[in-house]
Amino acid sequence: MNGYKPKEITAIAEILKAYTNEAIEGPFNVAYSGGKDSTVTLALVMRALMMLPREKWTRRIYITSAQTFLDLTTDATKQNEFVKIQKLIDKQQLPMEIAEVSAKPGSTILDCILGKGYPLPHSNDKWCTHKAKIEPQERFMKEKQFALAVVGTRIAESKQRAETIGSMAAEGDVFYAERKDKKGKVVATSLQPIVHFTTEDVWTYLATEKTPWGDAEEISQLYKDATGECGLRRRKAGKDETGDACGARFGCVICPVVTIDRSTQELSKKKPWFQPYADLRDTMIRMYKDPKNRSGHRRNGMKLAYGQGTFTVKARMELFELFMAAEEDNRILARYHGVEPQPLFTEELVERIKQQWQEDLASKPWLEDAEELGRFFEVKLKGANEGYQVEWNHYYDTPGA
Repeated sequence: MNGYKPKEITAIAEILKAYTNEAIEGPFNVAYSGGKDSTVTLALVMRALMMLPREKWTRRIYITSAQTFLDLTTDATKQNEFVKIQKLIDKQQLPMEIAEVSAKPGSTILDCILGKGYPLPHSNDKWCTHKAKIEPQERFMKEKQFALAVVGTRIAESKQRAETIGSMAAEGDVFYAERKDKKGKVVATSLQPIVHFTTEDVWTYLATEKTPWGDAEEISQLYKDATGECGLRRRKAGKDETGDACGARFGCVICPVVTIDRSTQELSKKKPWFQPYADLRDTMIRMYKDPKNRSGHRRNGMKLAYGQGTFTVKARMELFELFMAAEEDNRILARYHGVEPQPLFTEELVERIKQQWQEDLASKPWLEDAEELGRFFEVKLKGANEGYQVEWNHYYDTPGA
């Protein structure tokens, strides 16, 4: 046997071993995003479950997905898949349940950026992922007391992922991973059944085996639109590079963490109603880099260097108007092309954001606007150096500045 088949058999065996292990008490959680990896993972779990006689269905399995309200390019496809998955669950009377989780009001990504002025997330501080995905998942896991989380992590996802899993391999079985808190206590254990699947394995599996709830054509089309070439197609054998374009990044449509959001840009060529959000992302990043839009303070009042800290209230107000304009452009273009718009805001969210501005203006005046600069000001040194350097304010005493 070549290709994905031996890996599929091993993956199903690992799932069955874990599910029927009486020493593991509690329900399982399958993380599902609607992407190719989580689709294959869920398909394997459902197929493993259906191999067992009904009397062995003694453990409940939750299919959990984080709703960030900004995964606009993928959410419609995910919701369509949920409908088909639920039909299969009902038809087969599977011990499974779909659950979408989300951040608490006031902790969503837009609450934090537009309302509270949080600095934009970056590669070393992806607070957006923690607030929008990890925290809601952990609350749900604590509520249901999950025994095991099943995730679609793969070595071939990226070089960083390969290094992480490689360090785990040195310590034992790569099919299982533990997440620990700062004190070293294990807070979650996960099973990674497709850890050895390559990108080619994933697409071949979906093309050949499909899913228990139907084909994967809609998911495939999503990747084709985002990459211009990938999906359920014949691929050249013998090469599956880490970071393959066929593993296109999906997620937040205004994600500032990636340097260039190629997926949304490519998708916008075929679905022009997403272009306003691609442009909005770039505008937001430019505003963030402009020191005049940063308060020079943290929210708690700690003074930082000029051009650092939270967005000023004034900058948040300006950025909010740009978000509203992009939402309106999306609505117009979507209607023109005969599709449903993808709004960013609800009335409740707009009210929370504006209320946060008023609270900050009343109780945190240091966040209203950037400080007036004198002839000189301090900026933090970048790179390996630490400390600050004094710079000349070229606007000082300049007529009309």
